[in-house]
Amino acid sequence: MRPAFSGVLLVSLTATSVAATATERWTATSRTATSITGDIELSPSKLVAAGKTFPLAVAADVAAFETSGGPKSARIMRVTREVNPILLRGNTLCSPAARWIALYRSDAGKGLALAVFSSQTQPQGESDAGLCATYYYTR
Repeated sequence: MRPAFSGVLLVSLTATSVAATATERWTATSRTATSITGDIELSPSKLVAAGKTFPLAVAADVAAFETSGGPKSARIMRVTREVNPILLRGNTLCSPAARWIALYRSDAGKGLALAVFSSQTQPQGESDAGLCATYYYTR
């Protein structure tokens, strides 16, 4: 069984527990997040940004997703239906449409990063082809 997505997942991406459907609310903190997505809602089945929904499914949990700050435990989400709506200020989450979103925590669990990819293949790190942007949030 995959780790739960709510608090348990985001505190420890490798711990196992019962799957949860709770929605987490995150406040945009990076310039990219504040100008494109605004605050978000995130659950195991969807990302809601600027009032638009991106349907998601868990693809993998990885122990060492490569980031600019070094390897991090991450959950890779697959966007299950191609959508590329206009978000804040006429921007989109990714261009072309997002196919993958890697989620990882920072700041002792108080921060969340979303690395968004348009590539056909599941990403292994932020330097992979198809990276559109990385968005940062806090609670």
